[in-house]
Amino acid sequence: MAIAKDFIFFGRLCLDFAHTGDMGYGSAFERLKSPADLNRWLTLSQLRLPGIRISNADLRRARVVRGAIWRVASALVARDVPVARDLRLINRTARHPGLVSQLTLDAQAMRWNRPTISAAIATLAQDSVRLFGDARQRERIHRCENSGCRAIFYDDSRPGLRRWCAPNRCGNRMRARFYRERHQKRDS
Repeated sequence: MAIAKDFIFFGRLCLDFAHTGDMGYGSAFERLKSPADLNRWLTLSQLRLPGIRISNADLRRARVVRGAIWRVASALVARDVPVARDLRLINRTARHPGLVSQLTLDAQAMRWNRPTISAAIATLAQDSVRLFGDARQRERIHRCENSGCRAIFYDDSRPGLRRWCAPNRCGNRMRARFYRERHQKRDS
């Protein structure tokens, strides 16, 4: 898991993007307040997509898609049926051409061929279609068991038994809390 000052990356592209929103905490927790914020997230994310042009309209569209991804993920974790409007939006967005990769001429690296914000948003939607549409992957979507955390993560551990969004974040917090509780009980 990578942590920037204002972004957290748990490893699954569409869920990492969904975490840039308020996640139900309120608008004060919105992380994409300007096109520059979205550009920064795209640069730090798995996409490594720096310097594309993003307008305020693009930012609004990205937030709408992000909200749909978050609501569908939340519904699936709660074992509810996602709202059809959100599914239609994700599908409609995912049908657009996504980012196209290519090798550099020395075959030593990969880069994006003519990246655009529309292609980046389509790629995010396409990742959510793959995640939500595959029963095996869908079973590995979990909400963090830390009661103070609302994060939804994809459990990519081999046994599939991860309980927290990240071991060095909520995992450490919960283990410390369990330790304190055990020692308080023993001392009383």
